[in-house]
Amino acid sequence: RQESTEKRVEVDVFSNIPVSLSVELGRSQISLKEVFELTEGSIIELERLVGEPLDLVVNGQVIAQGEVVAIDNNYGLRVTNVVSNSQS
Repeated sequence: RQESTEKRVEVDVFSNIPVSLSVELGRSQISLKEVFELTEGSIIELERLVGEPLDLVVNGQVIAQGEVVAIDNNYGLRVTNVVSNSQS
C-alpha cells in the first residue's frame, strides 16, 4: 500500500473569498430596438411562471432555487432546493 504525499486543501482556505451572488427572477430576449424603446412604466414579460422558484446564482452558475421572503425592509431568498451538479 502506497501512502499519498499529496496534501488536501482545507475548506477553510476558501471561507473569505468573495463571490458574486444574485437571485434571478427570470429572463427575456428582446431586440435592441425594443431596448431603445423602453420608457418608464414599460413592462418586459419574463420566461418564468408565477410561483416558480427563483434561481440563486453564484458567479454565473445556478446553485440553488428558492422563494422570495421579506426580512424587515429587505428582500431575501428562502432556499428550497440545492441544485446538484447533474442538474446544472
